[in-house]
Amino acid sequence: MSKTDTSIQTGSALRNFGGMPAIATVVLTMTVAQAGDIEGTRLEKPIAVKTEPGAIGSTRPPQFGPRLDEVGQYQQPVELRGPKDLLVSVQTKTGWSQSEALPLRIGLIPGRAYRLRVTGVPHRPADELYPSLRILSPLVTPRGQKWRFPIEVVIDEDDLNEAFSGNHVQRVVYVSNEPEASDVLADRWFDIQPGDSCLAVASTLGAPVAELRIGNRLPL
Repeated sequence: MSKTDTSIQTGSALRNFGGMPAIATVVLTMTVAQAGDIEGTRLEKPIAVKTEPGAIGSTRPPQFGPRLDEVGQYQQPVELRGPKDLLVSVQTKTGWSQSEALPLRIGLIPGRAYRLRVTGVPHRPADELYPSLRILSPLVTPRGQKWRFPIEVVIDEDDLNEAFSGNHVQRVVYVSNEPEASDVLADRWFDIQPGDSCLAVASTLGAPVAELRIGNRLPL
């Protein structure tokens, strides 16, 4: 069953069970039978699906044209939001970062999958979840103002409850194609039909910029 908030012109969230001025974000959530794989690189799919964006192109001969030296290490500002008292830490090469309360702004490199640890879940103080977050594409912002316009990613309490129920939740944030799109709240969302691809649906509505997967209860 699909639910759509018609009062929202350009942004919302889509959920499937089984910002910046002039941009809109829509979140899609998909529940499936298995919640094991998070990063996507372990799935038995073609190499174009298993590898990070740009992995194939990096093996090709250099192409003519300008390229900024810092492109490969560009950090996209991201603002994580969620329920009160929720704490989030990020897995690093040396272990987990210090848990931080939300809202939290961090810089993430597009194309990489980041493992998060979520604690302080409402009514579940002893439980933990290990979502993954991947920035699919950076936002184009005025020079020197990228931290004013982060990609907003909401860790919704309803999504956390679905994950604790054994479901797999996928959220995809996209930038609307509508040139006259008004600002919307990232926590406004709607569901997509069971069996539909979140990324495919988001691509028909705009440009996907972030993907959040929630379901793992162990740091796999």
